[in-house]
Formats: sequence, C-alpha cells, structure tokens
Amino acid sequence: MRTTGLSTVSLSFLLICIMMAMSVNTSQAQVALGLKVGTTGIGADGSIPLYDNKLNARISGSFFSYEQSGVYSDQNPSIAYNANLGITSIGAIADYFPFDNSLKLSGGLYYYDFSVDGEATPNEPYTIEGRTFQPEKMGSLSADVGFGSNLVPYAGIGLGNPVHSDRPLTFTIELGALYTNSPQITMNGEGMISPTADQAQDFEKGVSDFMFYPVLNLGLSYRILSK
Repeated sequence: MRTTGLSTVSLSFLLICIMMAMSVNTSQAQVALGLKVGTTGIGADGSIPLYDNKLNARISGSFFSYEQSGVYSDQNPSIAYNANLGITSIGAIADYFPFDNSLKLSGGLYYYDFSVDGEATPNEPYTIEGRTFQPEKMGSLSADVGFGSNLVPYAGIGLGNPVHSDRPLTFTIELGALYTNSPQITMNGEGMISPTADQAQDFEKGVSDFMFYPVLNLGLSYRILSK
C-alpha cells in the first residue's frame, strides 16, 4: 500500500505551507490553524486573510487509510481476501464570505489520491464434475480502483470564519464535492479464474456515473494574532 509513504510526504508539505502562512510579515497578521475530521479522513487546515473579512486563503490536507482481510465462507469454495483503501487530499482553497456572517462559499484545486486494491484467492479445494482442484490451481484475482488524474477541482459551502471571529476558537463545518471523473478499474487474474479479470470494463461501466466524491468536514480552528 503506497498511501502511508505518500501521506508522510503530503503531511510534511502541508506543515511547510502552514509555516509559510504563519510567517506573513504584517503589523497584525492573523492566522488560523485547525483540525478536522470527515469523509476525506483526519486532517488540518491553515487559513490567512486576503481581503478584509470577505476572502481567506486556505491550505487543507486530509489522510485516511484502512485495511481488512479475512475469509468469505458463504462461497463454495471459501475465499480468502485482503483489501486496502487509501485517501490523501491536499488542497489550495479560497473561502469567500458574501455576507456579514460566517457563511462561506469555497472553491479550489486539490491533489487527490484515492486508491483501492485487493486480492481474492480460493481457500480450499473445489470439486467440479468429479474433479478436485487445489487452491493454487484455481489461481487468484486482484483488482485496483483509482482515477486518471490526481488534480481535481473542488466546490463547497460551509460555516465558520476562523480568521475573523469574536473568539479564538471557531467551530467549522463544510459540505462540498471533488470532481474526480469516473473511476478506473484494473483487474488481473491467474489460474483457472483468470478469465474473470476480463469483466473490468463491465465494472467500470457500472460505476461510470460516480464522478464526484462527497466532502463533509467538521473542524475546530484556533486563531493566532501576531503583532
């Protein structure tokens, strides 16, 4: 799974961006740093004002990984499987506040790395018309799901202006979507079950309408005022 190494590099990049934002040399530079959790995983935000209390610039990063393995025994033969899911997203975002409140409209560009990979292998011998085949003879099937481009646009709406707030701590909520285009599926097979991999294009057609990744994040930001 390559997500762990990529997440380390991405987190380092995010921290550098936040440090750069904090180094803005003005007489009263406001910087808001926050933590968030949501559909893109666990992450952090760094915001600075661009124009009065109407426009902020924000660097945002989130990371998530999950791994599962086991045996699916409802099949004959039973199937041993393992699957990995990884999400890394880092974005440069502009937050626009059209009214004199915390309502914001957001738009920007994300580096978005979404990957799912898994492998399935028969876990016991299987008998067909009196002939018994061992698991190594039947073979294995692996699959990868991803997207063609890692640069994707983002649009959203939310509440919370951590840079211009009456309190140092600000609760934020954001709802939006990443335009990822359709998923791409690659399947590879070995042994007797290898022809199953030919169904990859059929699976792609089945998920071709899923071109957006939903984003829902809840966060808490702390405003820093440097004089």
